[in-house]
Amino acid sequence: MTNIATDRSLLDALNASARRFSINNSHGEIIAIASSILTFQQKQGNIEIAPEDANKLIQRVVSEFKVEEVSSSIIDETTDALVQEVNQWKQSLENHVLNSLNAFTQNFQPNQAIDLSETILSILPLVESAQLRKSEAEFLIEQVKTKFNLQTALEHVIDPASLAIAEQLAQSLQFANLEELLKTSLLDNQTLLNQPLENLTESLVNSELKKLLGSNALEVNIDLDAQQLMVKQVTLKLNVMQSAAAPSKSAEEISTQMDSEIERFKASRSISINFQ
Repeated sequence: MTNIATDRSLLDALNASARRFSINNSHGEIIAIASSILTFQQKQGNIEIAPEDANKLIQRVVSEFKVEEVSSSIIDETTDALVQEVNQWKQSLENHVLNSLNAFTQNFQPNQAIDLSETILSILPLVESAQLRKSEAEFLIEQVKTKFNLQTALEHVIDPASLAIAEQLAQSLQFANLEELLKTSLLDNQTLLNQPLENLTESLVNSELKKLLGSNALEVNIDLDAQQLMVKQVTLKLNVMQSAAAPSKSAEEISTQMDSEIERFKASRSISINFQ
């Protein structure tokens, strides 16, 4: 499919989605919808596109989208069916994340306040294999946060699948200090300077993790599954929660932070973490 045809196809799908489902017409929501359509098509194997090209495609299509022309747009059955499938996937993902968040809160954090955005981002790779883009993840976070209620979470009947996700998340917390060290190390990585963190790849994160684990400064027993989960979590978190600009900290400040993170990590290994 040519660039023009791809642009046209995504714009038609965006028009179809806006026509079938109510939207607030905010720029952020429109970008999130376009991004979700593209992600779904990538999941289905219908489109192969590099991350940087995907972001450019989304920006082009959103710039061409005009809400006042939605009602008069001609939507074929295939495109209409596509946006309904995308919507079902988004709703299912949102529900899965919320149920897992409820399970985690009820079973592992019943008396403690949690960072909802951070926790949702940690849950996402456990329930969705596709790497969501910044706009999609941010929109999903806000949707889940508006539906989350602490009292409801504590009283919610937890299904086995959500409990299993909550248990995986709880187990991953024993490596929280390693995760922070990995984030700091990535921000100090020269290959990331002067480029958007939205283009951060799992491959680069994985390489940085391997480098840390191979260092004599650390002694940690983390299995391959936990490593792979951490790579997905850190990639998503840096894509979403960090600024797209180059890190504002100086190399000396980041180096000092890394030394502190290493010492904190070493100290954490002497503390046993017990999960309910």
